Amino acid sequence: MTFLIFIFGLCIGSFLNVIIYRWSRGLSIRNPLFSFCPHCGNILKWYHNIPIISYIILRGKCAYCKAPISLKYPLVELLTAFLFLWVYIKFKSLYGWFTFFGFSFYVLTLILTSFIDLEIREIPDKLSLSLIFIGWIFSLFGLNPFVDFITSLLSGFAGVGLLFLINELYYQFSKREGMGMGDFKLMGGIGAFLGYKSFYWILMLASITGVLAFLGVYLWQRTRGVNKKLDLKTEIPFGPFLALASLLYFLLI
Repeated sequence: MTFLIFIFGLCIGSFLNVIIYRWSRGLSIRNPLFSFCPHCGNILKWYHNIPIISYIILRGKCAYCKAPISLKYPLVELLTAFLFLWVYIKFKSLYGWFTFFGFSFYVLTLILTSFIDLEIREIPDKLSLSLIFIGWIFSLFGLNPFVDFITSLLSGFAGVGLLFLINELYYQFSKREGMGMGDFKLMGGIGAFLGYKSFYWILMLASITGVLAFLGVYLWQRTRGVNKKLDLKTEIPFGPFLALASLLYFLLI
């Protein structure tokens, strides 16, 4: 069963790639119905879209124009598969299928949020708000083993308010916005699923990983002689670090 869950996770990851690409560019998921090459526009055959395998067989290039395919696509597929399997192992046997489905939705939404935010530095409301409302419904029916409905409800609002307050304090000192509304609502979704007790650890982990990522990119640019280097005023999307921190917290509780 675990093998089937992993394969299903790869397929879901392939679909997430479609959503990430199209939503980042304002395109419809349904039209065109089939995947296409972003370089030449040719509609891909079904055997060009087999997760991981097609990428390896095609050597990371389009079957038609031979343009390189981003490594991001197989990485999203593998990340989704491993996280999907992890949620299954962690929750299915102890809490049942509905809890597994609820936390699978949570994890998959965080993957979408992270990669879309990296692409366009914006988190779509349909992702962050759905995370909040599904988190509330999830707890309302007693399917969330971590928080009850009242805690989930209050934590959803508290998550939005907490980041709003932090951003306001940052603005008073720097006269610049530190985070966007998408980050506030994403924190609300995290709170709805994990509760307010997770906030301290998640914010701390998100800050640490954000700083480490900034330093890593800065050092890489210096060694490569990149002209446009990062500085302290460079805008960096915070959503992926919130998502990563919440997944790390989720893994440890």
